[in-house]
Amino acid sequence: MRLLLVNSFYSPNVIGGAERVVELLAQLLVRKGHEVAVASLNLHSPRAWSETVRGVKVYYLPLKNLYVPFKTARPNVFRKAIWHAADSYNASMAGLFARVLRQETPDLVHTHNLAGFSVAVWKAVKRHGLPLVHTLHDHYLLCPRSTMFRGGRNCTDICTDCHLYAWPRRRMTTLVDAVVGVSHYILDRHLAYGYFTRSKRYVVYNGYDVPKGGMPQSRVERSDSESNTAFPLRFGYLGRLHPTKGVDQLLRSFLALPSGRAELRIAGKGEPEYEANLKKMTKERADVQWLGFMPPEEFFKAVDVLVVPSLWQDPAPMVVLEAMGNGVPVLGARRGGIPELVGEAGWVFDPDKPGDLEAHLRRCLGDPAEVKVMSQRARERAKLFSSENMLSSYLRIYESLLKESAR
Repeated sequence: MRLLLVNSFYSPNVIGGAERVVELLAQLLVRKGHEVAVASLNLHSPRAWSETVRGVKVYYLPLKNLYVPFKTARPNVFRKAIWHAADSYNASMAGLFARVLRQETPDLVHTHNLAGFSVAVWKAVKRHGLPLVHTLHDHYLLCPRSTMFRGGRNCTDICTDCHLYAWPRRRMTTLVDAVVGVSHYILDRHLAYGYFTRSKRYVVYNGYDVPKGGMPQSRVERSDSESNTAFPLRFGYLGRLHPTKGVDQLLRSFLALPSGRAELRIAGKGEPEYEANLKKMTKERADVQWLGFMPPEEFFKAVDVLVVPSLWQDPAPMVVLEAMGNGVPVLGARRGGIPELVGEAGWVFDPDKPGDLEAHLRRCLGDPAEVKVMSQRARERAKLFSSENMLSSYLRIYESLLKESAR
């Protein structure tokens, strides 16, 4: 098959989990003998260019909008409104993308995050008469922030101003032949608002590519017996330091634990002012370590339980899959797709219930045998999220659509 994947960013421009998943999928498809190209945005110059990255031809297209996100000083409200209005249906980006379509002549197009491109690229795909798959990684089609989180709270409905941006996006979903959610949560939320009424619907969990030779044993798995499992127990947080991530709630809950019985390691960075305020909370505590950026494989060797305290409705955080693949059980918030990823291989707390996170931290401290059992369950559950499972699921979807289009 000749396949064209579309995502806002692609290596080396990695912003979040979607970029890593798209790159992994592209590499897996190439290994299976398929011809793969990727269309993404060029963050560094106003020209289009392409290069081959590990067997994948990657097009970096200039963004035709008011400014380039992540490369511009914080825009004012007026400029943001104009940017998002243009991003509801950006015909200029569709024109640039159409050139890639003509050059690549793919059999099928698979879109992912479309911020910057906009849903206008779907119209270009259908003008070429091609099957179209779209994967939902976040709330972009519902909310210009992609989070449905505002003023420190999750939005229970689409905001009035967001309706203006979302309307053309919802209307264009009728062009999509198959829609894929990276969790049941994110797919169901879009369907509830009347999106993708004509599309085939699937859930394909993100895949995690286990390195050759497998994963090393976790700290808990390396312990000789249940009695010496991870004491002091070491909790960990890995990710961006941002108000939506709930790190401040994690810190308050951890600081309420008995001193000397546990440690907390935090790996990640955030905006300097916010990060500094978080660190002030722990300046007198030697049992909290701030590690900055750290490779996940190194981080997971050093922790016993990963805490994912998200406040926003996170559809499918990759860090959960990585932790389980490393035999590290997850204590996750009841938000978005986190509970369905964790399953019975960890614990789920309610971030809206005062003291619930602290209670779960204490539960882990008080029952090292349970932590060890959860570690074993986590590694077993990680097999559900293998890269091969993800690849085979997408290939079945592609092949089904191509058979239909050939009739």
